[in-house]
Amino acid sequence: MAESRPGSVKIKEQTQSFIERHKSFHRGKSHLMKAQAMEKHHTHHELEAPTSTSFGTMVLFQMFGMSSWWAGNAIFAQLPMLVTKLPERDALGSQLSMMVQAGNMFSIGYKIIEHHRGSINVDAVIHGMNQVSLYVLMLLALFWDHTVNGHSLILFALAVLAGGIGCLSDLTYWSVVMRHPPPCTKAVGIGMSTGNFFILGISVVQVGGRTPDNPRFSVATFFVIAAFIQLIWGCIALQISDELVPALSRVAGLVSTKLSDRVLALSPMRDKAVALLRADPGSPTSNKDPEGSNEQNEEPGEEHPGPNSTGLPSGAAITLFEGLNFLIYGATYTMPSLLPFVAGAFPEQTTELLLRMMIFQSIGDVIGRSLAPSAKSSALRKKLPLVGGLVLPACFAVFVAGTCNTTMVSSLGYDVAICLLPLLVFLFYFSRGMLITAMFLQARSLTTSREAAEHLASTMGFCGQMGALSANIITFTIVSLYT
Repeated sequence: MAESRPGSVKIKEQTQSFIERHKSFHRGKSHLMKAQAMEKHHTHHELEAPTSTSFGTMVLFQMFGMSSWWAGNAIFAQLPMLVTKLPERDALGSQLSMMVQAGNMFSIGYKIIEHHRGSINVDAVIHGMNQVSLYVLMLLALFWDHTVNGHSLILFALAVLAGGIGCLSDLTYWSVVMRHPPPCTKAVGIGMSTGNFFILGISVVQVGGRTPDNPRFSVATFFVIAAFIQLIWGCIALQISDELVPALSRVAGLVSTKLSDRVLALSPMRDKAVALLRADPGSPTSNKDPEGSNEQNEEPGEEHPGPNSTGLPSGAAITLFEGLNFLIYGATYTMPSLLPFVAGAFPEQTTELLLRMMIFQSIGDVIGRSLAPSAKSSALRKKLPLVGGLVLPACFAVFVAGTCNTTMVSSLGYDVAICLLPLLVFLFYFSRGMLITAMFLQARSLTTSREAAEHLASTMGFCGQMGALSANIITFTIVSLYT
């Protein structure tokens, strides 16, 4: 016993020392230790990612990202058809843009609730968003062409809801993906870009090679197809939160308890699925195990920790990331208002030039997100954000100048403009996609606390949406006065 005493004293001293270092870490007194711990934590997860993240998981998260703005993208994909059939005509595009941005009131409400409540179940919010999106698309299929006093008020109201869901996705999706390896963050970012590609592809099949008056299928059919795909997106969100099998079991329980048990038996995570069902008093298996039900009901669910998260980085770092997100989103959402004026410098080729710029916009965003550097990237690739930080404002300034002075654009000649302008659009959106994804990847390394990372991602998404809203209000006002 005499020999064991010094060892126990040593262990006690080491434990006390660890506790003191842990406290100083959260209080920000030991910046060197904090930086080293963050880098080690981030690098550890980055190196683990290739072995722990399968190809199927990456595809799942990319499809999850595709669902973020699905309903809003579906509305704008039908804009060529809607313009020819609704009373607003050419003004419909700008009016729908304002309605979509009005959906930011849901983002503001979300942050207010988070501020006062302190914790939000993000998974439940996302599932609710998917359900509302499904209802919006179904209602669009029924009432897209109904007018009230000569105005498409039903379409505008549904556009506000679709915009609200999209705006909320920038707050919630990035927060959820912080629980998973860094490659999943990149996959969600790529999915957010390819989702618009996908819905535009359906629109191309609808009207490709035909006039808007003679499509292959109607606007209502288009929204029905989009609603069916939205149902798939909802199932993917349930799978990511490990709630798909319990949900299917609840549905099967409406038929028979035996069928519900068979569905549970198919799950590779049967024990967790049973636990989730027991926690739901309305499920068919909730009363099967009275002895274990109390224990399961006491298990708390995953919740967003809110602004009271421990381990948040310094205020200066948070302000920097939030400010950059605000500015980048503001510039990004200003570009669609500038491109028609720039393309208008060539009246006879406006449609062709604008279409090519929109194609290069989507291509640049997807490639930029996929090339965003992470902790294990090469030194050269890690310098891409610095280059993007210079290229993005330079390209933006060119389009602002071209909007103010279209003579400067027309002096280039159409043969030069058809190559140069899409290239500048590509560079802008490449820089945008790469910077946004890189910042959310970097946000993971600012703290070792998953809760703090989730809150930071949510706040960054909110600031981005506020930048988009501010840009739309300013450009809408300027364009209205200018025209």
